[in-house]
Amino acid sequence: MGTMDAETRRTRAWFPTIAAGLIIGAVETVLAVAFAAIVFGGLLFARLPDGIGLYLVAAVLTLGFLAWRGGRRGVVGSVQDAAAAVLGVAAAAAAARAAELERVAAAAGLTDFDHPDVFLTVIAATLVVTVLCGIVFLVLGARRWGNMIRFMPYPVVGGFLAGTGWLLFKSGMYVAAGTAIRVRSLDDLVRPYEFQRWVPAFVFGVVLLLAVRFVRRPLVIPTVIAVGIVGFAVVAVATGNGLDEIRAGHWLLGPFETSRLWQPWTFRAIGGADWVSVLGSWGVIATAVFVAALALVFNVGGTELILERDLDTNEELRDAGGLNVVSGLLGGIPGYHALSLTSLAERMNVDGRRAGLIAAGVPLAAVVFGGTVVGLIPRMIVGGLLVFVGLAFIVEWVWDSRRSLPRLEYLVVLVILTIVIAEGYLLGILVGLVFAVVLFVVSYGRVDLVHEVAFGDVYRSAVDRPAEERDRLRSAADRVQILRLSGFVFFGSTSRLLSRIARRAEADPPRFLVLDLRRVTGVDSSAVIAFAKVARLADAHGIEVLVTGATDAVRSQLERGGVTAAEGVLRFEPDLDRGLEVCEDALLEATATAPAGGTSAADGHLPDGLAAQLERVEVPAGTVLLRQDELPGDIFVLTEGRLAVEIRTPEGKRVRLRILRPGVVVGEIALYTEAPRTADVVAETDAVVLRCSRERIAAIEGEDPRTAAALHRWLAASMAGRLDETMHGLDALLD
Repeated sequence: MGTMDAETRRTRAWFPTIAAGLIIGAVETVLAVAFAAIVFGGLLFARLPDGIGLYLVAAVLTLGFLAWRGGRRGVVGSVQDAAAAVLGVAAAAAAARAAELERVAAAAGLTDFDHPDVFLTVIAATLVVTVLCGIVFLVLGARRWGNMIRFMPYPVVGGFLAGTGWLLFKSGMYVAAGTAIRVRSLDDLVRPYEFQRWVPAFVFGVVLLLAVRFVRRPLVIPTVIAVGIVGFAVVAVATGNGLDEIRAGHWLLGPFETSRLWQPWTFRAIGGADWVSVLGSWGVIATAVFVAALALVFNVGGTELILERDLDTNEELRDAGGLNVVSGLLGGIPGYHALSLTSLAERMNVDGRRAGLIAAGVPLAAVVFGGTVVGLIPRMIVGGLLVFVGLAFIVEWVWDSRRSLPRLEYLVVLVILTIVIAEGYLLGILVGLVFAVVLFVVSYGRVDLVHEVAFGDVYRSAVDRPAEERDRLRSAADRVQILRLSGFVFFGSTSRLLSRIARRAEADPPRFLVLDLRRVTGVDSSAVIAFAKVARLADAHGIEVLVTGATDAVRSQLERGGVTAAEGVLRFEPDLDRGLEVCEDALLEATATAPAGGTSAADGHLPDGLAAQLERVEVPAGTVLLRQDELPGDIFVLTEGRLAVEIRTPEGKRVRLRILRPGVVVGEIALYTEAPRTADVVAETDAVVLRCSRERIAAIEGEDPRTAAALHRWLAASMAGRLDETMHGLDALLD
């Protein structure tokens, strides 16, 4: 639907817009806190309020910026979970490195060892990831490459997202219970302290997941969150626990040592971070950027479905790019289009720009009022929300896709997820990229890029030959094998090409093998070797190879690999038309016979008595015999030499359509239709034609009706023959 349709159906009333904005802002605030808990909730727990402040500011920027830029289109933004999960891995790695350095220093007796600030190192990594995301988004959008990232195989993306779901699930359990989930130490989760804390979060996440999957209402997420908070308060009151007891039991995110949530940590990180650790985490950083780019493109596609309108992917990339550059410089995590929040605004029928700007005020208020309010949020709510998001990814790709994906592709999703669970996210990403290459080779290798076409009736040169020569070429159709290749020719597709040529060479070797590469975009080194084998195989069986239509780049690569022109073995022609002309000339020369009685090829086919009525005209090379757009006049019969049929394009370029050989009639169609001529006819060599003017035809009709009737039957037969060949070729091409 159009922009005006989308805007006119949204209400301009302030009450529903304010309500939608407050709900979106509340959900976004909880999400920002949850994602901060992923990154800073471990060994950096003391710095969690600082991390929450950074992510709340990122939420303000994401909501406000995308509301300003894309709100009229209905877009609502959010800080995103995928990058947060990967940044959690980077934070854990940085903390582990700092702990190891401190241990080594202690073992060496260096009591005054000044180890790098782990918190500032994580801030530096976050800055690099988010700013890089912004730059990548901007470049993709500016270059209009928005669709390129869609080429990653679908099951590999599914495996990445399922693995991201596992990281989010683990992070939610850790936020709730303070114990990391490890496959080898699952018994830690059954200890009373941890058990009492992760079970409520897990149950809350499962309830939220079931509610979203079965209720399908826009207010389901904020409603379940509100019920969870109220339920937590009711249980606390019922058990007689006051605020101090709840805090002491670590049921809340707080208390925090400071109530000031935001400070310019990124500027301090420039000089205080362990940049060696940051640069050493290039794999994690690249993964975060890659996952964020994939997720953004998918979210744009999902947003189009929700809004029932097309979006310019490149424009959305540019908007998200500018947002992330600014947010990254302030220490925020990547943010872009949010399907759930966009759906919420759409279903509440409110203006996305107004709702988004109002929503931005909620996390801004949390920053202003400080960590005291944020510290009152129950851990089970934050952890449960992360459990919900993680389970949603896993259920979508492990359960929902089991019937929609082919077995091999579904197995790829399971393998990547299993590796992420057992060995870690980075190894899962590496295996996923390997799978991407394997799936490409297997899938692309199954596509038959070699199309064999019949020589003679359907595929022949543009040389317009007399009927006798066409009959001879039809009888020699098996002497030419034409293979048309397309796409990128690589090691996965050359084996079938070689086997096809070898079978034909052993069974019934042709005189010519034509390889048309006009539709080939490129070749790899294995393909070059395959073409060299083809040349050797053809030479051994007396076959001449013609390579036609190769681009300069492809031809250069073939010649560097030893596939060069050799007399009688291999030759290059600029296009298939000229290649087939070479084959036809050679075949006709091999079967040439002298006309009976010394008559010419043209005279032998003229009706009796007509040759004496025609005027013999010599046409020097380069002479324009007929001009495009001129009124019809004479007809000509070519007896010697060659004529070229050409058209002039609006740009003045001349394009060759056909080559005419002796025995062909020229101009007869315009004689009957009286329409202007559609092309130029130019003497390609010195030629001789027999001319018959309109006046002479009229005279023959009056003086010798029998000869006139024979003339018209001959012209009609000539046109019918051409039409029959054209229709036959068209039917074969459309089959």
